[in-house]
Amino acid sequence: MLDIKFIRQNPDKVKEGCRKKQVKVDIDKLLKVDKKRIELLQALEDMRAKKNKASKDIAAAKDKQEKEKIILKMRELDRNNDKLDENLKAFQEEFNELMLQVPIPPADDVPEGKSDEDNIEVRTWGKQPKFRFTPKDYIALMEELDLLDLKRGAKIGGFRQYVIKNEAVLLEQALLRWSLDYLVKKGFTLFRPTTMVKEFEMIGTGMFPRGRKDAYKVDDDLYLIGTTEVPLMAYHANETLNEKDLPKKYVGISAAFRKEVGSYGKDVKGIFRIHEFLQTEQVIICKNDEQESIKWHEELLKNSEELMKQLKLPYRVVNCCGGDLSDGQVKRYDIEAWVPSQKKYRETHSDSYLFDFQTRRLNIRYRTKDNKIKFAHSLNNTGIAVPRILIPIIENYQQKDGSVSIPKVLQKYAGFKKIQRK
Repeated sequence: MLDIKFIRQNPDKVKEGCRKKQVKVDIDKLLKVDKKRIELLQALEDMRAKKNKASKDIAAAKDKQEKEKIILKMRELDRNNDKLDENLKAFQEEFNELMLQVPIPPADDVPEGKSDEDNIEVRTWGKQPKFRFTPKDYIALMEELDLLDLKRGAKIGGFRQYVIKNEAVLLEQALLRWSLDYLVKKGFTLFRPTTMVKEFEMIGTGMFPRGRKDAYKVDDDLYLIGTTEVPLMAYHANETLNEKDLPKKYVGISAAFRKEVGSYGKDVKGIFRIHEFLQTEQVIICKNDEQESIKWHEELLKNSEELMKQLKLPYRVVNCCGGDLSDGQVKRYDIEAWVPSQKKYRETHSDSYLFDFQTRRLNIRYRTKDNKIKFAHSLNNTGIAVPRILIPIIENYQQKDGSVSIPKVLQKYAGFKKIQRK
């Protein structure tokens, strides 16, 4: 959430941010509602002052007639006060609703564009494999090796459901554990957070209101998370931290759930776009400083690039365009791994910084060295998401005999070097 003072002082910048992010919000209407809200607040303050004076006048009244006259005036003030309260409540609700829709303006170096097709390549790493045989796609390979069952997955859980089997299960676990070990060595504190959160946390992290349609509701005020970022950020909600304890570097592991409502017709078969998956996620809470956020943004990207390099997967980094950013993201890098069967790179990691967008909503603040209170900044990036990462691993590591080699860095975690069937 943006500071209303910032919106009042920079309406054109906020409008430009909305345009660049392809988000429709009536900023002029918001400012009008805000102005009326302020007027009503002032009117209520004036009304309270009059009521306080009337109370003193009643106590100081010299006779019964004078006292009754003031009491009648007091009753009229009460009726007017109630009307003001009702009007203020209506304008406050409209104000809150509009404020939640306002995206944070993107960084100046975020490119123009409407979707991920307009993202700009920053760099590539690794050589795309040249096979001396006709390569297969990951679905064919995994089904032949008895690693994946899409038909029974759909039978059990419906569309976009799947069953991972045999060595693929161990490979998933190896990827998760390996990424956790790597990030713990980088100074991250390890978490296994809850996968169910209250509406406050979904609003606080910016998942709601725009992403409400993509979330699974469990109870009246309980939702399944779409990313481990949500409970990790909510961990310090309504707390005031100390500057000396920043940055907070957290890595969490959990399941995540998404309806994928906005992806109709995209990746309808396979395990790229699914309703349920496992992931490790990096989250950082740091000081309220632009350069500090940029520094950690690059550091988080470096972590994920190192993971991809250790897996020896060809990848590229893209700077995501305005239309591909969420409301809270100031800037985002995506890492995309090369998928031979599709002859293109596909996303495996998303690295974002959000300034104080989430921390204002979640009320995460810190006390500076000179005893001032500020909202912190937040960042997040994928550690490893499975089974998605299996796609480039299976395809890039496939062998002529139909087997699949395992990245060397995972072999001690998985307990085998190759997946093959006799």
